[in-house]
Amino acid sequence: MTAISGLVHLVRTPPRNGFSGWRFAALAVLIVGVGSLMIWRLVSLQVLHPERYVEHGENQRIRSAPLAAERGAILDRNNVELVVSSARQSIWADPRVITDPAATAAAIVAAVGEDAEGDVELLTRRLSNDGAKFAWMARQLDDEMVAAIVDLELPGIYTLEEQARLTPSGSEVARAILGRTDVDGIGVSGLEKQYDDLLTGEPGRVVVERGLASGGGQPLTIPNGRYELVTPTEGSSLILTLDRTVQFEVESLLVDHVTAAGAQSGTVVMSRPATGEILAMATVVRGEDGTVRVSGDNRAVTQIIEPGSISKPLALAALFEADLATPDTQVAVTDRVEIYDQVYTDAVGYESDVLTAAQVLEYSSNIGTALLTQRLSDEQMYENLDAFGIGRSTGLDFPGESAGVLHPLDDWSGVSLSQTSIGYEYSATPLQMLRAYNVFANGGVLVEPHLVSGVIEADGDLEILSPRESQRVLSEETAATMTTLLAGVVRNGTGQLASVPGYEIAGKTGTAWIAQPNGGYQDASGNRHLRTSFAGYLPASNPELSIIVVIDDPAEESSGGRLAAPLFGEISNFALQKFRIPPAESVHEERG
Repeated sequence: MTAISGLVHLVRTPPRNGFSGWRFAALAVLIVGVGSLMIWRLVSLQVLHPERYVEHGENQRIRSAPLAAERGAILDRNNVELVVSSARQSIWADPRVITDPAATAAAIVAAVGEDAEGDVELLTRRLSNDGAKFAWMARQLDDEMVAAIVDLELPGIYTLEEQARLTPSGSEVARAILGRTDVDGIGVSGLEKQYDDLLTGEPGRVVVERGLASGGGQPLTIPNGRYELVTPTEGSSLILTLDRTVQFEVESLLVDHVTAAGAQSGTVVMSRPATGEILAMATVVRGEDGTVRVSGDNRAVTQIIEPGSISKPLALAALFEADLATPDTQVAVTDRVEIYDQVYTDAVGYESDVLTAAQVLEYSSNIGTALLTQRLSDEQMYENLDAFGIGRSTGLDFPGESAGVLHPLDDWSGVSLSQTSIGYEYSATPLQMLRAYNVFANGGVLVEPHLVSGVIEADGDLEILSPRESQRVLSEETAATMTTLLAGVVRNGTGQLASVPGYEIAGKTGTAWIAQPNGGYQDASGNRHLRTSFAGYLPASNPELSIIVVIDDPAEESSGGRLAAPLFGEISNFALQKFRIPPAESVHEERG
């Protein structure tokens, strides 16, 4: 007789001791129910869902810890380290072990100060979270700080190795270009952000099987238990076109000149015209305390400016390319000229009422430029600016880079032709304007600028990055003519303070009013603010370097020839010696 049939028989047979039938039946049902639950539980554990409980058991024994991958370095053109990764210890806590959160938090803050993840009150709240198993206390500390905390022997406080970003050349050098990472090693600005996927390595992990020591002490590794190690893969490193020494000198000179001029900011870019390699790119700004410092905002590519007179060579080049004028073409220059509703004047008078096109450029005549370019159509001027890259981002693809503004032809008015000829009604970044000048230096060919020349893979292999294809913008004859005229600007005209003894420089000064947020050129107080600039290349007949200098809002009214040109000359003098560039023959001697 089975157990179940036996129970049924007992239920049907009245008890002899007077025990009531319904109570006996209830007891029988309870026994049957408990037995059924036990059988179902056994089936569930061993048959239906065994993997769930095996996993739960493994979770109690198996411990997995991440192994951080070293982020790739960023090097200058000479393999000098600009940014590297280094192991740093961080402090974390297991709130379940903490018996006195307030005292523990106070001890940590006292030991590491501002490097803690918060004040005493914040850390106390983190440590008071009974359900949490992990809480950061302080990240990426110096060895001395870590030792100070370890010596406190605080229960539930542990160390963890992380990778921190360091700048061996100083935190200010090229900071706007290099950018930064957050505390978790993720690029948030600059090249760190642009090349984050490439710089980031592949993290590893270590897996061990542990059990508890007798008495519930520290976990002990189980002999012959599970052990797995996945080695992290280091990220790739970047080789930049920058030269650290030149970058540092450019930043230092820029700080000095902006400070001396009482200006609000300044930007400089230096490149090799033939290749588009950027050798230095710096921005400095005046802070609220009046001190001028290197900026974290790369305004060379993020700030758009109305370029003013440094754009005049682009307009004259369009005239020469279309055979509508020559350097000897004459134009009558009066005290003022009105084109539609726009009045044009010049800052200085001239000995003659007639200037040649070459003299118009040398003296930076607004009147002469506006009158000469009336020979062009709107379409010709628009296509010329577009060919020089105005309104189009450079090949740099830098985070936050602006494309500038070149309004469609449908939006042009009767004065747009003359306004664009002297650098208004369109906007470009300083780097875009330097790219345009490189067209003259390269014999009429536009070459896109770049900052990264190569990548060193984790296995040590070097990959050279090819720059984008170049394109012809001007004929060689027109480019050579513009170089001759621009050399005349430095030799005889407004750019004489940019000169370097023994070298012929081709360049142009620029002075423009800074557009205000209200759409005009006067601020809320009725004041106007100047932007001074100089762009050029050298040696003129065989260009090895090109430089643009922009200085914004000096304390006193000045000009590009008096403020930007001298800085151009100082930077040029340093770079010529640094790169050992010899003088070249004069463009005037070569072309008569």
